[in-house]
Amino acid sequence: KIQTPQKDLIDYLRHYTKSKGKAPDASMQVGKLYRTYLPVVGYGPAVGFVFGGGISFSSLLGPASNTHISSALLNASVTTKEQFYMNLRTNLYLPNDKWILQGDFRIMLYAQPTYGLGIHKNESDSGQNMRFNYLRFYEKAYRNVAKHFYVGMGIQLDKHFQIRDEQLDLDLPGQRVTDHYAYSIAKGFDPEKYTTLGLSLDLLYDSRDNSINCYKGGYAQLSYRQNLSFLGSTQNSSSLFYDMRKYFVISNGVVDKSILAFWTWGQFNTSGNIPYLALPSIGWDTYNRSGRGYVQGRLRGTNMVYMESEYRFPLTANGFLGAVVFVNGTTASSNFQSQPLFNSTAIGYGAGLRVKMDKRSRTSIGVDLGMENGNTRRIYFNLQECF
Repeated sequence: KIQTPQKDLIDYLRHYTKSKGKAPDASMQVGKLYRTYLPVVGYGPAVGFVFGGGISFSSLLGPASNTHISSALLNASVTTKEQFYMNLRTNLYLPNDKWILQGDFRIMLYAQPTYGLGIHKNESDSGQNMRFNYLRFYEKAYRNVAKHFYVGMGIQLDKHFQIRDEQLDLDLPGQRVTDHYAYSIAKGFDPEKYTTLGLSLDLLYDSRDNSINCYKGGYAQLSYRQNLSFLGSTQNSSSLFYDMRKYFVISNGVVDKSILAFWTWGQFNTSGNIPYLALPSIGWDTYNRSGRGYVQGRLRGTNMVYMESEYRFPLTANGFLGAVVFVNGTTASSNFQSQPLFNSTAIGYGAGLRVKMDKRSRTSIGVDLGMENGNTRRIYFNLQECF
């Protein structure tokens, strides 16, 4: 049987432009940095027109036989409603996978509606408009202690400031109190600014064959975070977070495989009070990928559990085009409004197209169409697989 060669966008560009330049490396070279670019143009009611771009970096920092591919994702955008945000997410595997360094850094001048805590299926999508500035600095270092197992520590900062509830009106008559304001006052936070800053203790299991686009293996993270006022946190508090993923090969294609992937994460407030905008919410995970079908921040809770399944399959024999179908579910609690976890579940579902940009690192550009319970349709663009 004749083997179909794997193709990516670079191969097609070289073919149609009849490029005579040096051919790309057939495989990743140790220490060399590889880049993939994605321009972004879009529109959203909360942000207006969006203009920006993203760059995906990948590199081998050690021998390919025992070192995973390291990756970083940088993106920045501006909007016509005077917003700006820049994000850098890193996942670095040092030589022989002895250390893993994970980072999540964000600077945001942002606007976003909020919808209260818990699951409210029949609530209007208009929400309560907010503007705020946000600084995130997360960095974790893991040390390998056994095959696929790591222990680590980290520092985590979430700083929200210049917060403005645009629909808050405390003047009588006709007083209107927003969910954010009511929660902040009840829990002892300044509704215009607050900080959560703490240290984390972390356990990690990672047997994935590739962190950018996994074919087989699994991933499990357990993190306990303690926010400390003497470090600068507005209040003392703690939380427990888990993230689990598993990948199964359903069928082996000539070049690409059909994959069934599962993902779940959860965050639980274990002591003290956490500020409203720092509570777990869909679309605010490391790569902003959870909750396809919903707008970012649509579901938020004191505690939250998220679950998703995705089927990935090739559309072309050379692996250049692929597709996915997915379904997700979210449950959230509100100790402020007495709604327990698992009392209700919000469902999202949809499908998407994948275009392979770099066959060496398995980096693809994705376009997904997601829908929620009420069948509202939303489009999502991303570099790399969602999880």
